[in-house]
Amino acid sequence: MTFNPATHLNYAEPAERLTMEDLGLSSHSAPSRIGVTAPFPLVSLEGVQALRKDILQPNVLSSYMMPSAISGPHIQLRGMAPEASRFLYDLWTSPEVLAAVSDAAGEDLVPVFDYEIGHTNIQVPEGMARAEYAQSLSADPYDKSAPSLKPPREADKVAPVVGFHRDAYPWVCVLMLSDVTGMIGGETEIRRGDGSVIKALGPNVGYCVMMQGGFIEHCALPCHGARERITMVTSFRPRAKVFPDVSNLATIRTCSNSFEMYDQFVRSRLDIVEEMVAVYRRQLLLRREAVEDAYGRRGGLKRPTVDVAELGGLVNVVKDTLSNAVEQLLPYGADPRDIYTPRLEGPVHHELSRM
Repeated sequence: MTFNPATHLNYAEPAERLTMEDLGLSSHSAPSRIGVTAPFPLVSLEGVQALRKDILQPNVLSSYMMPSAISGPHIQLRGMAPEASRFLYDLWTSPEVLAAVSDAAGEDLVPVFDYEIGHTNIQVPEGMARAEYAQSLSADPYDKSAPSLKPPREADKVAPVVGFHRDAYPWVCVLMLSDVTGMIGGETEIRRGDGSVIKALGPNVGYCVMMQGGFIEHCALPCHGARERITMVTSFRPRAKVFPDVSNLATIRTCSNSFEMYDQFVRSRLDIVEEMVAVYRRQLLLRREAVEDAYGRRGGLKRPTVDVAELGGLVNVVKDTLSNAVEQLLPYGADPRDIYTPRLEGPVHHELSRM
C-alpha cells in the first residue's frame, strides 16, 4: 500500500501539554520545554489498518520479533523499517507527520534513525505464546476474533507491557493501534521529580502521545477488558539544536541486532555533530554580514563575531556527544543476553579488514 497523507492522517493539535516544570523535572537538562502531551489524533482508521497490515506480515513476525527482559512475556517488533515495512517508514518520515509531531511537541523534531521507527509493543494474553497470539491478530482493530485480554487472577503479579524506564532517546511518539473500548488499565505511568506517580490518559485508536521520554521515567501498564493492546513507538530528536546527548542504549541492546543498531546510531551521532557545527558556522556568517552592513564595508571587521566561551561550549557538546556514543557501544558479544546479533567467527577487526 502507498502512503497518502490525505487518506491516512487525521492530525489535530493536543488539547493540553504538561511542561517539564509541571512534572517537577525542570532541573533536568532537557532540550525541550514540553514534557508530555494529552492524547491527540494523528492517524486515520485507514492509516491504522495499513500500519497493522504492515507489521503483521508473516515475514515481519518471523524476523523482527525481539522480546527482551523489559518487555517480559509480551511482544516487541523492531527494526523492520524500511526494508520489511515500507508503509510504516513512509508514514513516519513524511513531511506531514514530522510537521504534526513537531507542532504537538513545540519542537522541530526528526526521527533518530531508521531502526527506531515503528517499534511496536503488543500485550500478550496470559498463558498464550507470543507467535500464536501474533498470528491471531488482523489488520482491523475492531476484529473480534482474536483472544481478548482477560482480567488477571492477581493484578499485582501481571507484568507491565514495558517496565519503568527512561527511553533511549530524547522524544517518543506513542501511537495506539487498538480499539480501547472497554479497556481497563493500559495507561502510561509517569514518575514526577518528587518520586510520586501520575497516570497519563491512554489514547484512543489512531491517537498518540508525545513525551520527552529520555528525561521522564515511565512505564506502560497492562490492561484487560479490551481485545488487545498494540502501541507503536517512534523515537525523535530535536533537529539542528545544541543539547547534551542523553542517548542510552542499555534498555534496547538485548532486543536489537547490534551490527545494525550501532551502525545507524553512530552515523546519527555524526549527523548531529555536523548539524551543530553547520548551525554555528551559519551563525558566524550572519554576524559577519551584520557587522559589515553596519559599517558599510566588506572586510576589516570593526566588531567581533566569535565568542570564545560560546565556541568552547560547542566544542564540549561535540566531545560529549561523541564520547557518549563510544560509551554506549559495548564490545560485540559482551552481553550474553544479546541473541539477535549474528555471531562472528573471529574478532571484529578481522571482519572489518576484509572490507
